Amino acid sequence: MQDTKSYILKTSLVLFLQKSFKEVTMNEIVGKTGLSKGAFYHYFKSKEELYKEIVSMFFSLGSVDYASFDQGSLYHFCTDYIEHTEASFKQIYALTGIVEKDDVNLNFMMIMFEAIKKFPEFLKMEYALYEKSSAAWITVIDKAKKSGEIKSDTPSKIIADTFLYLTDGVFIRFINSDKFDSYSEGLKEAFNAVYENLKA
Repeated sequence: MQDTKSYILKTSLVLFLQKSFKEVTMNEIVGKTGLSKGAFYHYFKSKEELYKEIVSMFFSLGSVDYASFDQGSLYHFCTDYIEHTEASFKQIYALTGIVEKDDVNLNFMMIMFEAIKKFPEFLKMEYALYEKSSAAWITVIDKAKKSGEIKSDTPSKIIADTFLYLTDGVFIRFINSDKFDSYSEGLKEAFNAVYENLKA
């Protein structure tokens, strides 16, 4: 039963990565799964319900357990963050069957943007995730300042935001250029540049 639901989610996600929410029809989704309408509607009653679950799945894949990161230094925290993003990408690749970088496209981000526009509760979830992330980064940056690992008069909140904003910026550059073979490679380069400028 769970396998069938997972199959529907995976199949639908691939369709939503190819087209927008509006362009994908329920008939197309049902047809692509190969299930009967009765079997399909046993799991999802509408396209909206299905889309919400797909976006929730995206949020869960992007969720970060900061407590598991090495908080002894900002450098190690950054390294753990990059490793986490790489693992998340591998999960998404496995889920969607993506095997090459060229198969990654802006629809990864568009799925989230469309969901936030259509379902306001996702914007609240996004804010909550950002606040949690920001607080974790600020804690580590404050420790790094106190220990002398980094030296900066810039408020810790602004430094935290810089690292967090880099994650989105590098992703956009990753999918729109041939500069990096992997997202984590680009993120490491960007993080290292910021870290080296902060290092005491």
